[in-house]
Amino acid sequence: MSISLRVPVPEGLRDSGAVLLVSRLHESRPAQEFVTALPSGSQEFEVDATPGEVLAVSLLDSAGALSESAMVQAGVSSVWPAKQARPRILRVPQDYPRIQAAVDAARAGDTVLVKSGTYFETVRLKSGIQLLGSGARWTILDGGGAPVKLIDFSGASDVVVAGFTFQNVGTGNLCDAMDVMDCGGNWYSAAVYADGHTDQGEAPTSALLMHNVFRHNSIGAMLYFHARAVVRNNLFVGNTHGFVANHFQDVALVANNVFWENTREAIVSQAAWLDILNNVVARSEIGIWHAHIQTGRIRCNLFFENGVNGADIHLVPPRFEIGTDGNVELDPLFVSPEAGNFQPAGDSPLLDTGCFEGLEQNGTREDRGAYGGPLGSWQ
Repeated sequence: MSISLRVPVPEGLRDSGAVLLVSRLHESRPAQEFVTALPSGSQEFEVDATPGEVLAVSLLDSAGALSESAMVQAGVSSVWPAKQARPRILRVPQDYPRIQAAVDAARAGDTVLVKSGTYFETVRLKSGIQLLGSGARWTILDGGGAPVKLIDFSGASDVVVAGFTFQNVGTGNLCDAMDVMDCGGNWYSAAVYADGHTDQGEAPTSALLMHNVFRHNSIGAMLYFHARAVVRNNLFVGNTHGFVANHFQDVALVANNVFWENTREAIVSQAAWLDILNNVVARSEIGIWHAHIQTGRIRCNLFFENGVNGADIHLVPPRFEIGTDGNVELDPLFVSPEAGNFQPAGDSPLLDTGCFEGLEQNGTREDRGAYGGPLGSWQ
């Protein structure tokens, strides 16, 4: 059975043309994505989905700037979230002194917009809201070295988190000093965290994480037990563990990110369907660490100066090999990584070498790294 999601085109994009990016997550198969240029004058676009799919849908203008994003679970809703009610913008600190207070007051379809500054608080999200910072360079959530979860979207579905730096989540919980597969995810500290189940069973949990910086944390982002996420165009820098899918049946698209100097592992998949595409994975003890049979697509990633690019708990054939499926081992040639500038230099091997043709606005192959692909315009 097919379900149609009706996506309205904002009035400001109808004459100039809009670009639609859709990423599909399903618990029993790898992620899928497509990009469609909508004809000028389009007022609405229908996206077909199957029950159980979670769709991350982004609308961009003709120059590639992001206009709107949302996560929608097929079968729960067939209407773009903003149509369910008049969406509101709740501003922090102008309207609410703390981020959590604004989230508590928000309803599905609303946006919590956080002004630039440094915030020392933890936030528990709920379904259907967008949590947006005023740019990752200027909007910071700081853990202060404590063993906390800065953002927790456990049990929350269809959320968007963008435009933040998450930093300085420390250790101190029972399992923080152990391997990230030794304990259940709820025993660890992480900058962004989600648990997709309860004692009664699976709890629909999904998020689009984009345009964020994760730095100097014990764990940058962790999914636990059936949690789903699209993780696109982020920087993971100087964490102990970058992105972790802990325990079973997490589903994620990990695309166009930079993982730089995450000391232990850049990416960990315990038993998850992870599609790992167009990333830079550099200067970690282990680039990608697997356990159990689940394996998504691992394509068009650039590896550089890792202890090992891939490792596995079990004695199984390699999940990927350098020189196949677009995976290469080269210096990414960033502009200035020591200064935090991970843009590709003019002679970088990241340029026009991504997996897919036609995803860039100029019609070329997309770039690898955090500034490539349809959502590559950010700072």
